[in-house]
Amino acid sequence: NVQIGAQCYVGRNSRIMDDTELHPRVTVMHDVKIGSRCRVLSGAVIGSEGFGLVHNQGAWAQVPHLGKVIIGNDVDIGANTTVDRGTLSDTCISDGVKIDNLVQIAHNVVIGEHTAIAGCAGLAGSSVVGAHCLLAGGVGLAGHLSLADGVHVTGMSMVTKSISQAGV
Repeated sequence: NVQIGAQCYVGRNSRIMDDTELHPRVTVMHDVKIGSRCRVLSGAVIGSEGFGLVHNQGAWAQVPHLGKVIIGNDVDIGANTTVDRGTLSDTCISDGVKIDNLVQIAHNVVIGEHTAIAGCAGLAGSSVVGAHCLLAGGVGLAGHLSLADGVHVTGMSMVTKSISQAGV
C-alpha cells in the first residue's frame, strides 16, 4: 500500500514501509528508511548530503556523509523540505513528528517523538530536539545543541544555546 507519485526517485537500499505516500517529485536518496503511514509532500529531498565542509589548505573540501536517514512511523514532511543524511552517525526523525514546508534538517539531527516544526525553520547539524517540542515558523537552531522534551520556541527565534527544561 505504498503510493509513489509521478517523477519520484528512490535510491538504492532505501526502504519505504506500509501505507506511506510520496507525493510527486519527492527524492529519496540511498540508505533511507521511511516508516509506516508517513506522508512526504512534493519537492522534499530525503537523504541528501549536507553542508559538511572542512577547511583544507586554503580551500573547502566536502566531508563524506556516511550516515543514513531513519524516519519513524506517522511522520509528515512538508513540500520542499530537506532532510540531510548523517556524516558519521544517522539523522533520525522519531514517530509522530510533523514537519511543515521549507524546513531544513541538517546532518546528524535527532528529533524526538511528536515534535512539530513549522515552515522555514532550520536545524543546524548535530542538533537534538526532544519529544513533544514545538518550533514555530522561521526558528533557527545553532548546531550541536539540545532541546529538552516539551520546549516551545516562538516564531523567528534563534536558539544559540541548549535548553534543559520544558517551557516557552
